[in-house]
Amino acid sequence: MLRTPGGGPTGRAWGVLPFFKTGRRPLGMARLRRVTVPGRRSFEYVSKGQGPATLLVHAGGPGYTYHYLRPLLRLANAHLRVILFNPRGVGGSWTPRRPSEYTVPKMAEDVEAIRRALHIRELHLLGFSAGGFVALEYAGRYQRHLTSLLLCDTAGSAEEVRAANRMMRASATPAQRARLKALERARAFDTKEYQTLTSEISAPFSSRFLSTLPRDLSPAHLSLAVYRTMMTRSGDEFAVDGTLSRWDGRRHYARIEVPTLVLVGRYDSLLEASREMADRIVPAHLRVLPRSSHLAHLEQPKEFLGAIREFLLDVTGD
Repeated sequence: MLRTPGGGPTGRAWGVLPFFKTGRRPLGMARLRRVTVPGRRSFEYVSKGQGPATLLVHAGGPGYTYHYLRPLLRLANAHLRVILFNPRGVGGSWTPRRPSEYTVPKMAEDVEAIRRALHIRELHLLGFSAGGFVALEYAGRYQRHLTSLLLCDTAGSAEEVRAANRMMRASATPAQRARLKALERARAFDTKEYQTLTSEISAPFSSRFLSTLPRDLSPAHLSLAVYRTMMTRSGDEFAVDGTLSRWDGRRHYARIEVPTLVLVGRYDSLLEASREMADRIVPAHLRVLPRSSHLAHLEQPKEFLGAIREFLLDVTGD
């Protein structure tokens, strides 16, 4: 269950708020641009600010468009450029032909290709939720090009996601668990009932403090093909059996030497994974937001952005 903002077609998994497609650019949104990297692959992105420092943001899902993270654009200023982009297969970005191309290492390669194409010299890489997997992998492979690392509401391995899923499932009521088992036996993963039920079970860990649909969620869109390929081929929201199934980025922890911020909500099911991440990455600083779950940037936006701003000021000195 690693769909970040609102889950799948009806809005479930790591958030329960439904999304709606829109053909118009949201009011106040930065102009959509494209960057082309070797292999004639192009990626959609939006940018605000000037730099020289660049905060490059990788969205989660896996498979969500960048829109739900647009509050991060508020961090942009004359010294910091903020870039949000759509990963491979998402939105209008380049789409691989083979499912085997949807892997965390391949997506880390995309980040490096984008860095080169946009001539980013001072890179601050932020990964949110499943985007944190890619940010961690990038740090393990391309640390020499990295100035700082920001890991938000994420984990270091597929096994930790499975543990979080088991914890959420165990928190369900007896009636919810009984019905969930019945739906699983019937493999009714694409039914509205299953989607609603998994939303209800995950809500305390994903959107506990959200009572209405935030403006920044409505234009976001999930590529179900990307999500199913990477996370759950069957559609079982508590399984991790896609290309992510054996991914383990914890091997990179000991090698990370750049300043690192680990930011997580108190009620996020990945809280323990985030704590271990902060413990094992020597230069890491852990911030736990007390009135947040998985969508911490929308539940406590002032505190979330403040923590990132403070961290970047410490790193850049600006």
